Amino acid sequence: MEAFEAQIYAKNLLEEAVSKQVQDIYLLPLGDHYQIYFRTAFTREESSHLPAGEALALMSHLKFLAGMNLGEHRRSQLGATSYELSESQVRLRLSTVGDFRGHESMVIRLLPEAGQQSLHYWDDSFFAELPKAPGLYLFAGPVGSGKTSLMYQLARKDFAGRQIMTIEDPVEIREEAFLQLQLNSVIGSDYESLIKLALRHRPELLIVGEIRDPLTARMVFRASLTGMTVFSSIHAGSIPGVISRLRDFGLRDWEIKASLKSVLYQRLIAGKGLVDLAKENFETKSPEAWNQKLSELHATGHLTAHQLEAEQIKPERATEADSADG
Repeated sequence: MEAFEAQIYAKNLLEEAVSKQVQDIYLLPLGDHYQIYFRTAFTREESSHLPAGEALALMSHLKFLAGMNLGEHRRSQLGATSYELSESQVRLRLSTVGDFRGHESMVIRLLPEAGQQSLHYWDDSFFAELPKAPGLYLFAGPVGSGKTSLMYQLARKDFAGRQIMTIEDPVEIREEAFLQLQLNSVIGSDYESLIKLALRHRPELLIVGEIRDPLTARMVFRASLTGMTVFSSIHAGSIPGVISRLRDFGLRDWEIKASLKSVLYQRLIAGKGLVDLAKENFETKSPEAWNQKLSELHATGHLTAHQLEAEQIKPERATEADSADG
């Protein structure tokens, strides 16, 4: 029987995923083997399965490249690496965790590399509508909606040749022109300490990967009040939902009003970004324009009726803080 070559299998798996425009690859334990699934914007399909030993070898190969702890199979870990394919390079973000039996699972997010073609949009007029003033710009949407890609795209467009610093967990897109910092709990590099560092470095643009807790929210708002421009992402199901989320994190209305310049809500629809922008009156932003854009995509065959229903923002849930799938 031919020996299992984790490196060869990984390359073939990733080549197939890239060709199918897959966003995530799941390696999930199921009895005495592992099931591999591909997830795109709207579907999850079974790809293949591996004996448990081979799946563990595959995960160990990827964890090694991402600098993750190979001996840890229970606690959750995050990592990132770039992988050379036959004709391109793909950036991977890895997430692992063990179940109650100690069986490890892995999710592989496929990310664009620097220099690859930027994300395209159904309507890119929002680029010209964004204000250029210092302050906070929040990018909302579920996991995999292109928030980081959009932040980087705007950074390259509007801050070319200027000092740009990013703080991420982990760094998703490598960009040589940016000073990119990554969280590392082993050496005490968390969002709080790195944002404090950024205040001393005074970049013209600071990108904070994600606001995920009250302390990070407060530090991000503090940075935006010092005269620099700050981009950050947040999980919310609509533009009004962003305000609800910020209040959940303990921010007061005057703080939000003083620093928040724009909120962009984004989803990936048929491989392209669809963006809703608000520059004021965030809490009362109507979902009507967003839903109209979706209806137009449905009418042109880019969305099924089921997908249209799932993507529409209902007025009664427009202020919900969390997206159902984010």
